[in-house]
Amino acid sequence: MNTNNEKSWVALRTVEGDILAEMLCGALQNADIPCEIKRSMLASGLGAHSLSLAGNQATLLVPEDKREAAQAVLEAIDFEP
Repeated sequence: MNTNNEKSWVALRTVEGDILAEMLCGALQNADIPCEIKRSMLASGLGAHSLSLAGNQATLLVPEDKREAAQAVLEAIDFEP
């Protein structure tokens, strides 16, 4: 249950690899949009964070009230899912 102090986080986009996720999350944070990365169980279980791990996906999470702004940032850097 969320209290007034807790943010409701939503999945913005799932991408291939942690490196891409880190870059996109950095771009969002530079635009003052909080971002977290939910890594796949495969990557987090193995401690592997790379593009070379087959099937490695990461999901960008942003506060629900920042979703539209976050999508605009990704569109501005010409990122296509």
